[in-house]
Amino acid sequence: MKTIHTVTQPTQFPKFWDEEWLKVAIDELDSRKMTPDEKASLEILIARNAESVKAESRKIKEAEQKKLFEFVKSLLIKTQHTVEEIADITDTSVDFVESVQRHLSAN
Repeated sequence: MKTIHTVTQPTQFPKFWDEEWLKVAIDELDSRKMTPDEKASLEILIARNAESVKAESRKIKEAEQKKLFEFVKSLLIKTQHTVEEIADITDTSVDFVESVQRHLSAN
């Protein structure tokens, strides 16, 4: 009772906390109510979704790299900029620009 003065007022939850859609979503995700088969099924679904997200991220990153490669390639072919200037323009490393340059000279 000596610390009763330090107790704060109870926190009031936002109004949307009592909405029906939130209750349904929480009940659906409440794994304590699931059978072992339902839990396994949910974990498999989550793993598949995570792998799909990773795969899409990889595809996006590869597309960005290809686009950057083509941009650097066109700058090397069509301009008289130095490797350092092209690296600065494209916000890449000098090593990357040099690797594109080596690829061009190999072809």
